[in-house]
Amino acid sequence: MGRLRARLARKPPGYRFTIGRVLAIYGAIMVAILLAALDQTIVATSLPAIVDDLGGLTSYSWVITSYILAMTVTVPLYGKLGDIYGRRLLWMFAITIFLVGSALCGLAQSMNQLVAFRVVQGLGAGGLFALAHATIGVIVPPRDRGRYQGLFGSTFVMGSIIGPALGGILVDQASWRWTFYVNLPVGALALAVIAIAIPKREKRLDHYLDVPGAALLAGGSCALLLGLVWGRDHGWGSARVLGCLAAAAVLLAVFAYVERRAPEPILPFDLLRHPTVATGVVSIGLAAMAMVGTISFVPLFVQGVIGTSATASGAVLTPFMLGAVGASAISGQWISRSGRYRPNALAGPIVLGTGLLLLSRMDTGTSNAEAAGYMVVSGIGLGLMMQVFVVAVQNVVPFRSIGSATALTQFSRSVGATLGVTLMGVIINHGLPAGTDVDRAAIRRLPPNLREELAGAMQPAFMSAAALCAIVLLIVFLGLREVPLRKDFEEEPAAAIPEAKTPAVLRSGT
Repeated sequence: MGRLRARLARKPPGYRFTIGRVLAIYGAIMVAILLAALDQTIVATSLPAIVDDLGGLTSYSWVITSYILAMTVTVPLYGKLGDIYGRRLLWMFAITIFLVGSALCGLAQSMNQLVAFRVVQGLGAGGLFALAHATIGVIVPPRDRGRYQGLFGSTFVMGSIIGPALGGILVDQASWRWTFYVNLPVGALALAVIAIAIPKREKRLDHYLDVPGAALLAGGSCALLLGLVWGRDHGWGSARVLGCLAAAAVLLAVFAYVERRAPEPILPFDLLRHPTVATGVVSIGLAAMAMVGTISFVPLFVQGVIGTSATASGAVLTPFMLGAVGASAISGQWISRSGRYRPNALAGPIVLGTGLLLLSRMDTGTSNAEAAGYMVVSGIGLGLMMQVFVVAVQNVVPFRSIGSATALTQFSRSVGATLGVTLMGVIINHGLPAGTDVDRAAIRRLPPNLREELAGAMQPAFMSAAALCAIVLLIVFLGLREVPLRKDFEEEPAAAIPEAKTPAVLRSGT
């Protein structure tokens, strides 16, 4: 017992806190990430029961979409506020908002209320994702960050695995309302540990909060995502879609103009001038497009083409998740031991692209076992590069800008995921015969000719995802060079981004 206590009280060279405090903070963050990951999949499982109870079938998709929209537009703001004020208070604020939203969702009496309360939840979830990676970035030196970031990705993937099963159990054994209430005790525990473990920032200097930039970015992002979602549902030529896309273009253009003149921009363009940051941000967005699009449509193939149950289609995703978890953990350990991340960044898109090419060859003769095998290959590819780009970006930005840089990567991932699902859906719908509506058909009872047509329509979608991996590989090969991972926070890498316009912030606290 004494030996364990001494080990936890040790502060390794280059660390700012003891091992015990780092593990306590990391454990609380893992719980918070698990909350956010579980919430997406649990709610998706419980939606049919929610509609049976509250009605509002037309608002079905908005229960998920409203959450994602609120989460995406708040990620950059949390990142910047964390750099300015420290992350302890922001963590407490984000978790509290998330838990308040969860309680309100459980109390909802109509579908409109539920959609509104999901927005509240999303406002908190944006902080959970943005602050998690940034907090690890300021408590663990870059050289050791790989193993922590790898476990981070594993936690998110495990939440995606556990969520559907837990949601089904809660709906069957209790009520759909418990899919929201279950967040309360777990979130309260994470809140208590964070309040105790994360130290207060001792001092901070004068700062400028870029409110106009934050408002323009939130408005432009929301308009863009709404246009993409509505384009899939209402047609790309509809007035509401064109209006949203036009508004997004105008707002984001004004945002770019304002940011270039802001003393302390919400997303500093100076960061994107560094090849590693630009490469990491673009690669994360493209990889998310390929990954999320694939995860969304493989179950449709399994049910519609192979003709098995929804449970079986979910089981096909499990090998993907397990492959990603295992590869991510091993990748993180290797990066921390070797200090190199470029080999993983090159191998990831190659393996993921190979798995997607295999998926693009599936047809009516494909079995569940074959589909699961292809998903394992894809999962390993994703796991190899899941957190590599975040580690690479954090390694070259100034210490005070870690929050903004990390938020930029998470924002890219969210937008990429939305684009991936939308564009792959467009490709599949374009490949189906005119007048075919698979969503309203009995998926597992499709006639043989429609199964063949659905398989033929999905093949180019998976092929396009593989093409995205080829683009990622090219971008990484040309733009990502190996920068030695720092062993402590004071060490500045040779290729670090130079000091920019942002006022310096003291390096005490998180």
